[in-house]
Formats: sequence, C-alpha cells, structure tokens
Amino acid sequence: MNSLMNLGDIIQRIPMWEGVSIADFGSGSGIFTIELAKKLNHGGSILAIDLLEQPLRFLMENAKRQSVSHLITTKVCDLESKTLGNSFQNYFDIVTIINVLFQVKNKEAMLKEARRILKPNGFLVLVDWETYKIPLNEKLYPINKDDLVKMLTDSGFKMKEGIKLSNTHFGLIFVK
Repeated sequence: MNSLMNLGDIIQRIPMWEGVSIADFGSGSGIFTIELAKKLNHGGSILAIDLLEQPLRFLMENAKRQSVSHLITTKVCDLESKTLGNSFQNYFDIVTIINVLFQVKNKEAMLKEARRILKPNGFLVLVDWETYKIPLNEKLYPINKDDLVKMLTDSGFKMKEGIKLSNTHFGLIFVK
C-alpha cells in the first residue's frame, strides 16, 4: 500500500459496523480510501474529500477497477478555508486524515471541521509523519505528535489509542 508504512495496521484498528459513514480528508488518489472501502461492512460509505479534482477522478477510476466505487463518493473542498456545509453537521461516524496534516498550514480549521461533522462518540483517525523524519521542504508544515495530541484534547477530543506505524509515521485515534 505505502512503502513507508503499512496502512493495514491502522485500518484494522478502525471500528467498523454495519452502515458506518466515513469522511476521508485529503484522500488524494485514494490509496487509503480504496483499502478502507474493501473493509466496509454492509451499508457503509465513504466521502473522499480533496482540494483537487484530478486525484479524485483517478480515485474513482481505480475504485471502479477494484469494484468498490459504489461505496465511495467524492467532493472537492479546501478544508483549510471552507466547511463541507450544514448538511454534514454531526453526520459521520469516522473522519480519517491520513498523511495530510503535514501539508496543511491551518490545521486548526481542518480539525475543527472534523469535530463539527463527527457524530457524538465518533472517531477521528490520524496518520502523519514523525517531525524528525519528514523530508525537508519549505511548503510543509509538520506538527509534533505531542502538540497534535494536546491540540485535539484541548478541543474536546479524547485519546483512544496511539499507534507506531513505522519509523517515519505515527497513528492516533480519538473519540469526539
């Protein structure tokens, strides 16, 4: 799936039940989204959200080839500056943000939107780079894992689990 980490380690920890609804922030071309769709139980669905339309088109083409396109819908949205809209208030059971936060300057806005659209007791699943392992680039905005945990707990999330996915990436699961 990804040469730097085994995303299966995080997927197996995501609670799945019949009819679960998932929002995947920054889904890009959908490597994680498609693997997650393969694990959905009956009635489950995923909304794949990205800043750019082209990767979402590629995601859907790949999802069709892997027979999971019926489980995925897509939406173009800049989650640093916009919301998904009022119809998604307390809507999703799970929000995933996989390997995205290091690219996001306004993390607070994205995490606020995740909290807004999650149902009470919904799960926020995060995977990101260890700050000391991230490739150097002036357009990246890494956040220390401990600072991220503090930011989320200060905003009302409760830590469920921390996962060391590799030497370069960590995983976190929070409950709203």
